[in-house]
Amino acid sequence: MLLELRVRGLAVIESAQCEFQGGLNVITGETGSGKSVLLAALGLALGDRGDPQMVRQGAGRALVAATFTWPEDQTEQLAALGVAPAEVLVLTRELGPRSPARINGGLVPASQLRELGERLVERHGQGTASRWLRESDQRAGLDGYAGGRALELRSSVAELERQHRLVAQRLAVARDRNLAEASNLAMARSDLAELEAARLVPGEDDRLSEERERLLHLARLREAAEGLRRVVAGSDAEPGAADAIATELQAGRPAFAIDPELDRSRTQAEDALAILRDLGLQLGSYLERLPLDQDRLEEVEERLQLLERVARRHGGSLEEAIRRREAARQLLAAEGTAGLDLRELEAQLEELGERLATCCQELTDIRSRAASQLAAEVTADLHQMLMPAAELQVQLWQDEDPEGVPGPGGVRYRVSADGWDRVRFLLAANRGDPLRPLTEAASGGELSRVVLAVLARLSIRAEAQTVVFDEIDEGLGGEAANRVGDLLLQVAGQRQVICVTHLATIAARGERHLRVLKSELQGRSLSHLEAVEGEARVDELARLLAGEATPTAARSHAAELLAAVGAGVPTSGGRDG
Repeated sequence: MLLELRVRGLAVIESAQCEFQGGLNVITGETGSGKSVLLAALGLALGDRGDPQMVRQGAGRALVAATFTWPEDQTEQLAALGVAPAEVLVLTRELGPRSPARINGGLVPASQLRELGERLVERHGQGTASRWLRESDQRAGLDGYAGGRALELRSSVAELERQHRLVAQRLAVARDRNLAEASNLAMARSDLAELEAARLVPGEDDRLSEERERLLHLARLREAAEGLRRVVAGSDAEPGAADAIATELQAGRPAFAIDPELDRSRTQAEDALAILRDLGLQLGSYLERLPLDQDRLEEVEERLQLLERVARRHGGSLEEAIRRREAARQLLAAEGTAGLDLRELEAQLEELGERLATCCQELTDIRSRAASQLAAEVTADLHQMLMPAAELQVQLWQDEDPEGVPGPGGVRYRVSADGWDRVRFLLAANRGDPLRPLTEAASGGELSRVVLAVLARLSIRAEAQTVVFDEIDEGLGGEAANRVGDLLLQVAGQRQVICVTHLATIAARGERHLRVLKSELQGRSLSHLEAVEGEARVDELARLLAGEATPTAARSHAAELLAAVGAGVPTSGGRDG
């Protein structure tokens, strides 16, 4: 769950700190006040690619830090991601000339931040790739809707599929073993002794060949690399191309805003500058890796000769020699069980296949019923959310596989730990539209509403305990907005929900209400955040209902909205707008 977000020096936000809580958190503010910047800041903390242009002018760099709680019973998942177990995680990201990422203070690659971010937050809105576009997540969502027996069967199928796969592997090894004659075993021992001694590594011959070429031409390579780096990055005596471009970009900055065509050239120049700086770093790294003497050349030549002899004796290539080494290992590992009865393993495999097929078929039956019910319920919700002609269907099918488990009618199906079903959500957003996958049929707002309707019906605990919705209320009002608000509350009963909204009917349902305000300081735009409660919250809802004038009728309506959802704010004592 997201506890806190701190932002400094990002676009219109000079410095901001906001705290969140469980349940439904709503964020409101005027158009252009900085709500999108706030979501972009969260995205940076979750590993999104950063744009240095977002750094506030004069700030030098931007800093974003997001603090999350992590479930105590899932610490092994953190270890799998390479993160030290902790109950609180602080994800930090800087944006500037360098953009380091940190988890609890330790430097990590941005990719690791992204992977952890997907486990922490599920985001829906314009410019975010919803995890619900993936078939695997759609299947998991269908099972979460079915609940109960479906979840039990998923667990049973996963265990049976594991056992079935292991027995199939053992059977294949046993068959190969029984076909091997004593001479083959002796040959395998001899080959393995030579191959193990050679310590073969995939691709080593190619890497050594490249290294030999470098060593043979070491002086020329060093001279060429140093010359190119001097031109690109400069030296102590004179600047390089990168420095020259940077100087001219800085000098010409006041003029770029005058002419859009010149400004486009500025963008191209900045791209070229980034490429040149990267090139300078690459060349420096290349020079550092070049050996300082020729002693290494003799070692490389000897190793290449050995690899060539081994490859010539064992299939003609290093890859084939490595494959034969692994085959010899497996053959010798199975030698001690030469008397194992193949029929026993075959019987085990058949019995496991029948049990697996039974569970898969029962899971298919449950999924089929749940698919129809879920599609009908989500479709009904979409009709109430200004998609009156929308239709959602949940498609199930299986892939045939000659090596799979036997299904109905003797057909064999490919099976995984999730069963043999493939699942796909299909949507027709408008009357006359064909049913298409969500990736092709739904806009950002439409997809968010589909996801919201599905999330409200899940009976299992989701991996990401925070859900962010942006633009879900675009174009909504009246009963459609009320239905979105009700569904948001349903989801917030199980997970933390953060929703950016411009509708009072949704904002009134929030258990925590944050407002983004925009002002000017010394001629520059400045945004800040504040939590609104009591009369201030009534004022904000009234603004959403009637604009800045906040007339008495709007304040009265705002207070009634809060009272209707249990906030208990008095409707009397309002002021005229």
